[in-house]
Amino acid sequence: MNLLQPYVQKNAKGYQSMRAKSSHIFEYYAFEEEPAAQPINAVPDGCVDLLYAIGENDVHCFLGGTVLKMKYWPFEKNRMYFGIRFQPGQCILPKGISIGDIINTDIEIPSTAYGADIDEQLSHTESMKERAAMIHKVLADARQSQSSPNSKEGIEAYIRNRIYETKGTVSIKEISQDTGYSECYVRRAFHEMHGISPKTFEKIVRFQNTLEEMALHKDMAFYDMAQESGYYDQSHMVKEFKSFTGLTPENYQRYMANV
Repeated sequence: MNLLQPYVQKNAKGYQSMRAKSSHIFEYYAFEEEPAAQPINAVPDGCVDLLYAIGENDVHCFLGGTVLKMKYWPFEKNRMYFGIRFQPGQCILPKGISIGDIINTDIEIPSTAYGADIDEQLSHTESMKERAAMIHKVLADARQSQSSPNSKEGIEAYIRNRIYETKGTVSIKEISQDTGYSECYVRRAFHEMHGISPKTFEKIVRFQNTLEEMALHKDMAFYDMAQESGYYDQSHMVKEFKSFTGLTPENYQRYMANV
């Protein structure tokens, strides 16, 4: 599944991204700063973001979980930003921080939380490809040092994939019947790794499906788009879409088309 942050892609100065060759990282991205006229808003994507704000004399580091509705994402001026967007449920967190600590919020962490000299390496590396390669190794080492058997990883992956396959329409009862686990255990296992319930994640998946359909098929009728994205009907799509973006689908399309 594609994971889109359309307001960031549209409004961040010099935005660029690169898909990651990793089972845990969705993409790397970079931009210069927030333009004064156009605020940068984040929308729900189910992901955790690790963001480095690279200044002339220092590097600040922020960690944020998925937002639950459209939220303003503030940025400091005169900094270059380099971000890592983890795959849903696959984030690598520093010791002492849990997924529940960062849902719908951003926290500042030491720039060296994943390694002693990351800030210095980022400051002296200019290309996005070089930064991505460096961070990939750092995060792989961090994951290996923290890895310990988690009995819930298998069931979480199954739940997530079933939600993707059904476009966010599978019920917890169905998953419980398929796996033999109780509905309570299914919800708990998923929440432990995502910080949100399977039901909330399904809403996010349907919403992200809609964003992708809009990007690929600009002339598609909203009724057809709702069906393709996993909604019961058009009104269901419009209601959830507005709660996540602050705009109706029609007004969102107008906004994105306005250069």
